[in-house]
Amino acid sequence: MNITSSLSLSRERPEIELINFFQKNRFVKVPNALTDKSAQLLKSHIHQQKEWNLVFNHNGQHQDLNAIAVESWTSQQKDDLNNIVNQQASEGFQYLYENIPLYDIYHDNLLPGHFFNQIIEFLNTDKTINFFRQLLSSPEINFADGQITRYGQGHFLNVHDDNVDDKNRIAAFVINLTEDWRADWGGALHLLDKQGQITNSFLPTFNEINIFKIPVDHYVGYVSPFAQNKRVSITGWLRSGDNPKQK
Repeated sequence: MNITSSLSLSRERPEIELINFFQKNRFVKVPNALTDKSAQLLKSHIHQQKEWNLVFNHNGQHQDLNAIAVESWTSQQKDDLNNIVNQQASEGFQYLYENIPLYDIYHDNLLPGHFFNQIIEFLNTDKTINFFRQLLSSPEINFADGQITRYGQGHFLNVHDDNVDDKNRIAAFVINLTEDWRADWGGALHLLDKQGQITNSFLPTFNEINIFKIPVDHYVGYVSPFAQNKRVSITGWLRSGDNPKQK
């Protein structure tokens, strides 16, 4: 996709050390992944965003609530939501966090002219896609989707492996845009082995891309009630095949 974007990676090609590390470990951290200007531009626009979806899973169905509206709910209504979320979390797959669905915004033309469209365009430029193809030694990567995610106090994402039928996901990525995070606030991305033991952890940081091969069990740890910041990132998947929403 040949598109002029205000966003760009900090290098044309991945270093051979990163390629070799991914081949050996099926995950890799790319430090200083974006140009400083790009990272600060993303930070600025996301910080200015007022409206977010509050998302969770209810009986296997993805649910979107207006996060601002939820803030005005009564204590009883908030308790009822937490009970629904926690009950399902104790029994199986569940999540609770805020998001902005970039992929849908772009391909469904929900916010014409908005900066958020540039993020999907950037992820799908020839330069970006070729960088990921080289890094992962996966020439079959054809496009990327994505969302902005924000985890605050009480938010989490339970164990899952990202392997969804007909999605053709090759790998997952997290563009970290979090500053001044403490490990004891929680919110880390954890990778698990087949025995359910943590093998690697990725703390929230700034301007680093974390990538891991799919499928692999992973989760985002519960954000502590005493956390004084929010875990912000752009997350998504590198996918093969045709883009079902391609214009």
